[in-house]
Amino acid sequence: MWLVFHTWRANPTHSLLCENVIPCKNNKAAGEDDTQEDCTTWLYGGSDFSTRIPRYPYPKAPKVWATLGIIPQGLQYMICKSASQRMLRNNTSSEYYPDQFLQGAGLAIHQMLPLLSTNVNREPLTNMLTQELYDRLEYELQRQEDVESEVSIKLAAVHDGMVKDVWVLLGPKLNNGPTRGFIRWRWQTLTIALRAATDEMSSREQVANMMLEGVQFKVDVEFDVTIDYTIRSKVLNTDVISDYTRRPLLVRFETPYFQPAEEMLRSRSMTRPDEAPIDWNWRISDIDYLLEQDIIERRKKEDIQDEEHAQREMGV
Repeated sequence: MWLVFHTWRANPTHSLLCENVIPCKNNKAAGEDDTQEDCTTWLYGGSDFSTRIPRYPYPKAPKVWATLGIIPQGLQYMICKSASQRMLRNNTSSEYYPDQFLQGAGLAIHQMLPLLSTNVNREPLTNMLTQELYDRLEYELQRQEDVESEVSIKLAAVHDGMVKDVWVLLGPKLNNGPTRGFIRWRWQTLTIALRAATDEMSSREQVANMMLEGVQFKVDVEFDVTIDYTIRSKVLNTDVISDYTRRPLLVRFETPYFQPAEEMLRSRSMTRPDEAPIDWNWRISDIDYLLEQDIIERRKKEDIQDEEHAQREMGV
């Protein structure tokens, strides 16, 4: 079974998006205002390519899980990744994840990448991307059109693809920052939100029930691809950027936030309950950490606030 991105009516790439795709001015007259932003939201550069986040700062275990501190961080990451993948597989099937998921993800980028260009109908992207990612990319592409630049992104080949990370969010969906009456812990690729009443945490069963109030999966897939990326200035009638290269492409796929968690099982066939769900409405929520790079520092501060808030709520 193929991974189906339901809203695409089809079966569902490391980095192309630069900081702003408007070509930079390399030569400025004396005294000219140097306010134009650096090139590109799409990352490029051939053999000089580098990712936005070379070493991802995975969250360390909160103080309440102090016993985890004796385990090396690398091993903690492997344990968490294995548990997260097992949760996803158990709620789909061993046939669906990872093989069929990756097949569908490869099909998805074939559909999505050519639409990240000017002079094309980009409306289908509204059903492929999360709203936040769509707004960011559409803004940048509109800027290109305003300065009479043509952006073209073509996927020449997908050579391979592998799951890099599986992110799992358990419990009720909370806003950013501390929320009265709730506590939130992040560890590696796992986020858990619980109601803070200490008398409700007297048993593992009660804690498990609170975590089942909601669930969301996010999967980072790292593709090995060949990309043809160009920016052409209609004013200069020449290519400002021309980059044809084989490179990594990191794409994050995410499900809706299922509340309660049992909502994710509604897509299973009643006559074939073992069949993997095909209507999870997966969407692409980031490409090459374009959005992630903006929230990492904020998340570090939030983790400190959440830790202090949890101690207050639990009366520690």
